[in-house]
Amino acid sequence: MSAEIVIHPDDKVKEGWLVKQSKHVKEWRRRWFVLTPQYLCSFKHQGEHRNPTEWIRLRECSTVKSADEETGKENSLRVDSPTRVFYLIAENAQEKEAWIGQIGRQMVRRTVMVEDHDFE
Repeated sequence: MSAEIVIHPDDKVKEGWLVKQSKHVKEWRRRWFVLTPQYLCSFKHQGEHRNPTEWIRLRECSTVKSADEETGKENSLRVDSPTRVFYLIAENAQEKEAWIGQIGRQMVRRTVMVEDHDFE
């Protein structure tokens, strides 16, 4: 059984509305996303911070990049995890780049922190 995810307000790096492709039916659904140093979480409603509908553990992710051509939709991005590729759509190009940048920074930051810790 997985542990409950509760986001503390101080842990929020970025938050906002994105449209995500659902896991099984592949429908596009608008969700409130919250990025922390450890997770990218989706919620049905803005302001929720407990029990996300889905979450991505950033330390397991290999890539975050633009996905406009793959999805056929403007302002889309993908986050690759070992078990799934998450497709997301931002409201505009500026938001898309901001999400890619912030997710990428958290992925790199986590790796650097782990590597630095190994050498101490």
